[in-house]
Amino acid sequence: MKKFILMGMLAVIIGVIGIVFVLASENALVVHPKGIIAQSELELIITNIILMLIIIVPTYLLLFTVVWKYCIKNEHAKYDPDHSFGTIGELIMWGIPSIIVAIMGVVMWDATHKLNPYKPIESEVKPLTIEVVALDWKWLFIYPEQGIATLNYFHIPEKTPIHLKLSADGTPMNSFWIPQLSGQIYSMTGMTTQLYLMADGPGEYMGRAVEINGEGYADMAFPAKSSSKKDFDAWVDQVKKSPLHLTEATYNELIKPSVNKSISSFSEVEKDLYHKIIHKYMYPTKPVL
Repeated sequence: MKKFILMGMLAVIIGVIGIVFVLASENALVVHPKGIIAQSELELIITNIILMLIIIVPTYLLLFTVVWKYCIKNEHAKYDPDHSFGTIGELIMWGIPSIIVAIMGVVMWDATHKLNPYKPIESEVKPLTIEVVALDWKWLFIYPEQGIATLNYFHIPEKTPIHLKLSADGTPMNSFWIPQLSGQIYSMTGMTTQLYLMADGPGEYMGRAVEINGEGYADMAFPAKSSSKKDFDAWVDQVKKSPLHLTEATYNELIKPSVNKSISSFSEVEKDLYHKIIHKYMYPTKPVL
């Protein structure tokens, strides 16, 4: 029996060590936030894990204790076949988990409002609006204020609130996520969703689709970069020198399903392109007679 308990404890220790190594890896992007929203979400995850451990740790300790205390070799264990109810035990088993769940509910309710993706980030810096369109199987980013667009590349200035307007075309649904900067949000055909994010400083990140939507889903990733305002403006000027223009004809080629990892920059964008993308799936309004 002691051997069984030791093996169980060893398995738990190995599991904990494995989790620590995985979370310490650079590939565990969620635990390496680089933005105010991602940082708040990590703190929320840690808070909930701690609350759950209040239940999990005692449960496993009791499991090993019961196995050890009431094993067949323990001649001193009390045998009570008629035991069916214990007030203290019932209060502990139901009371503590209920309190923990209630606390988690309050924490999540508060966080849900604070981390509402539609809620603007408070800052003295003017937000930058970027229109995002999920295609099969690539990402289109339109910068309406700058009059440019990029394919499979996301560039933003640091310490600037970014207001994303997201939709989809040619695909019914997708999900946008840059783990180190924000939470994920869905992009759907014929409608607009919104997401606010902000990078704490210069950096390079990886964004991707997290909604399975066909054969090109696994390759639907894009590099994301935050830089100083000066470097961002220089990048915009460079894109404006691109010979490519995002006309209606060019866009109609882009929406054709294809696994396209290449990065493209467009110096000009069809007027009201994002508006047209959304409204092409809506029924025309009829005059009231």
